[in-house]
Amino acid sequence: MSSSRIDELLVYIFAQGKSSPLAGDLAGWLRDSRRLRAFAETYRDKIRRKYRLARDKGSLKDLRCELETAALLLREPQFALEYERYTSSKQRGPDFTVTFKTHTPFNVEVRRMRESEADGSGANPRASKLIAIICDKIGQMRPGMVNLLWIYAESPVQEADLKDTLTTLRRLAEGKDEAFFGARGFDSAADFLRQYRHLSGIVVWQTGERLIWLNPLAKYRLPPNIVLTLQRLSS
Repeated sequence: MSSSRIDELLVYIFAQGKSSPLAGDLAGWLRDSRRLRAFAETYRDKIRRKYRLARDKGSLKDLRCELETAALLLREPQFALEYERYTSSKQRGPDFTVTFKTHTPFNVEVRRMRESEADGSGANPRASKLIAIICDKIGQMRPGMVNLLWIYAESPVQEADLKDTLTTLRRLAEGKDEAFFGARGFDSAADFLRQYRHLSGIVVWQTGERLIWLNPLAKYRLPPNIVLTLQRLSS
C-alpha cells in the first residue's frame, strides 16, 4: 500500500480528526506492517464507527489498545485475525478471534486497566483493579474454545499481584461467598466459577514487562505452541 493510500485510509477513518494522536499512532503502525494495512482496509468501516462513537479520552484510549493489540498480533505470520466476529450474530463476545496456523482458533478480549479503576473490594489498588476487570470481562469469554483476556496496564502490575488476585477470586468462589459475587453481577459464586472456566489465560501488556498467566481451571487450555508464540511476540 502506497503512502498516499495509507493517507486516504486515515482520512476515511478519522475525517476531521486525522491530526489526533490516535491517527498518528495508527499511521505509524500501518507504515510498519503490510498485514495491519490489509486488516485496516478490511475493517475500516468498523474502526471509523468506533472512532466516531468514542466520546472522551478514555474511550479513545480503549480503541487505541484494541488497534495496538491488532498490530502486535499481526506481527506473527502464523496468526490470522478477525475483528468482533460475534457482533453480527448479536452475541456478546471478545474483540478478536485469532487463528493459529489456519486451524487453531482462540479469542482475545482487550481491556485497558484504568488509573481510577477500583471495585470496592478493599483489596490493594492493583488487586482491586484486576478484580474489577476480570469480573467485568469473563462474561464475554465464549464456551467451547480458548479465550484470552489481554490487559493493558497503565500502572505497573507484578506477577505476584496477578497470581494473588486470581487465587483470592478462586478462594472466594470455592468458599461460596455469594455476597461478593452477587455485588459484581453474578447469579452466585458457582456462576462465577462456571464463567471463570471459560477463561484460558491472561496476558498483561505493560511497559518493561509482559506477563502471561494460564488458568489451571480452564476447560480449554491454551496450547503450548501458542504460549510460546505469544512469549516470542512479547520479547
